[in-house]
Amino acid sequence: MSRILVIEDEPNLRKNILDFLELEGFEVLEASDGQIGVDTAREHQPDLIISDISMPNMDGYNALLELRKDVRSANIPVIFLSAMADRSFVRHGMELGADDYLTKPFSYPELLAAIQARLARQVEHENLASKELESVKKRLARVVSHEMRTPVASILMVQNLLSAQLDALETHEIRDILDSLQTGSYRIYHLAEQLALMTQLDTNTLSQEVVNEFGFVTPIWTVLVAAMNLSRRFAYRNPTGGVQIDDRDKTSMVLCNTPSLTHALAEVIANAMDYSPAGRDVTVAQWTRDSWLYISVTDCGAGMTEEQVNQASQDFEQIDREHNEQQGLGLGLYLARRITEAHYGQLEIVSRPGSGTQITFSLPLYQEVVAE
Repeated sequence: MSRILVIEDEPNLRKNILDFLELEGFEVLEASDGQIGVDTAREHQPDLIISDISMPNMDGYNALLELRKDVRSANIPVIFLSAMADRSFVRHGMELGADDYLTKPFSYPELLAAIQARLARQVEHENLASKELESVKKRLARVVSHEMRTPVASILMVQNLLSAQLDALETHEIRDILDSLQTGSYRIYHLAEQLALMTQLDTNTLSQEVVNEFGFVTPIWTVLVAAMNLSRRFAYRNPTGGVQIDDRDKTSMVLCNTPSLTHALAEVIANAMDYSPAGRDVTVAQWTRDSWLYISVTDCGAGMTEEQVNQASQDFEQIDREHNEQQGLGLGLYLARRITEAHYGQLEIVSRPGSGTQITFSLPLYQEVVAE
């Protein structure tokens, strides 16, 4: 049985709609204004909302905006009811995210048809989302199992070799073996961090709200130095590549979740190192403009087409894996973008085949509020 919330300030009309819906077999909820409607929707999670527009306390337009802000109510279909038939009112409602619009007076068959159409579409969307989720789960299982087995097998093989021949090995041979163990350990650490961050982002334990409430005011230089060091653990193909960085910025501060922002920068720097040809340094620059901080990471690699740039921004995607020896989950740029957005920022990728790639972070500068 579908649950429908009716938000209408005119008592008689609200009662008539509720009675009709109950006769049609729906479970019904009611609210007399927009604010009560928003609170009711968040508490009871209806399958569909029917809302008037002109109401006291909070009108339908503002109620819709509030519903779309909250993850609990963002995807609930909304049908507007209004005596205003002007196209501008209809268009404005649709621009705000309404799913349908009925003009008063309307017939109950019209209302029922609109309800059934929206509920059917909602079921279709949920089925598609479920299929996509199942596809992602399968890809995750396949990629993670492969990427975890490879370093674990390498570590076990090296460990067995070390145990069997420890007395016969020279010092430099032991050092080489320990370096191999370290490389495999770093790779597993990287994979675990990526999966942990993705879980935090998907469960909203790392979000704009969380950063705003629990973030620390941190010098960007501190984050950048830590990211530089971390990037050499993430750069599997070229961990010793050269990186040129601007002079130290002692004044620019950002409000951030330091570990996640460090990880985001490290992913991008590591990618640039891996794709840079021998003898060509990666360049890291930073500057401020107005109330924003910018950090760019530029490499002199092969570059990407527009299609490849779009592909690189998706989860579990790697560019030209068949032509390049690559390791990892293909989450680097995807995570960097989502972490940046969780810090109220943006990540921009500019690339052309044969001309390298530049990735730019834009983050809001922290500005201390001085009490008057």
